[in-house]
Amino acid sequence: MRLISGMLAALALLVGLSTTGSIAATFTSDHCTDGCGPQVTGFATITGTQVDANTVDVTITPLNGNKIIGSGLYTFTFNLTTNVDITYSNFSAAGFTVIDGFGGGLLSQHAGAIHNDGLGVFEYGIDKTVDGGGNGLIGPLSFRITGAGLTLDDFAELSTIPPGDLASFMALDIISGTTGKTGLVDCCSVGVTPFDVPGETPIPGALWLFGSVLGLGAMLRSKRKRSRGIWDELPRVEFMPKV
Repeated sequence: MRLISGMLAALALLVGLSTTGSIAATFTSDHCTDGCGPQVTGFATITGTQVDANTVDVTITPLNGNKIIGSGLYTFTFNLTTNVDITYSNFSAAGFTVIDGFGGGLLSQHAGAIHNDGLGVFEYGIDKTVDGGGNGLIGPLSFRITGAGLTLDDFAELSTIPPGDLASFMALDIISGTTGKTGLVDCCSVGVTPFDVPGETPIPGALWLFGSVLGLGAMLRSKRKRSRGIWDELPRVEFMPKV
């Protein structure tokens, strides 16, 4: 019984851990003038980590010598399906500002209309204010976003499409380590939305463990009952005292 209780306690811990986790996606589509690629492995990765019911940590990591910049385009723009007000914090690098921020100096943002070159209109975004003569951030760049009920699933919304614009989930302004060109790259590969990569959620494993624990408990109870039954069915032998 103590063994089962211990395993159930461990299971509870694992289930608690399974509600959080990091999921990564890749910026794969090249919209730079004259091209930032080709780069087979992608231009950058973006990782989202669900911290709690209202908080997501974001990390953008340039690949192949690329740098994160603000070349006159907005550095990073995205959408949220819920259109909640959000607040940014914990920037890993200086020199970034919130586009059309509000809140008396707080890095906060309403869902708005941010036109980012030819990739459509986004609701949220940040901009790199100082590039130092075109020197971008090698990265990674990380920051925290907080909003009511914010989850990783909320990032799965495309930009809107005025005439001539392309719909994208996210846009990132880079200077290419391959060609030296600048411009936007977008996320994600065809058929995949940000932070929605199959097989990344550890919950099924926890459920499997839960089933295993229940099965083990049933097996032990059945075995104990069978053992008692065997002894109960044996003929009783009475020993007479020696005269």
